[in-house]
Amino acid sequence: MTHRPYPDPDRARHQIDRHDDETPPLTARRPLSPMEQTLVDHATAAVRGAAPALAAMVAGFQRRPAGSEENTA
Repeated sequence: MTHRPYPDPDRARHQIDRHDDETPPLTARRPLSPMEQTLVDHATAAVRGAAPALAAMVAGFQRRPAGSEENTA
């Protein structure tokens, strides 16, 4: 069964209209300012530059075999 808080659709619309919502409707994103675009570009370059170092660090944390599985010969 569907939950209907107001069985009468007109009453539901009236309740919704009573509340003044000052939040404007969502619109398209505003364009970035030149300073914001520069920050995004620098952050992107930093992440791309750090990727190889992060991959090498993750590769250093490979799972080691258990003590009985190690080859010490």
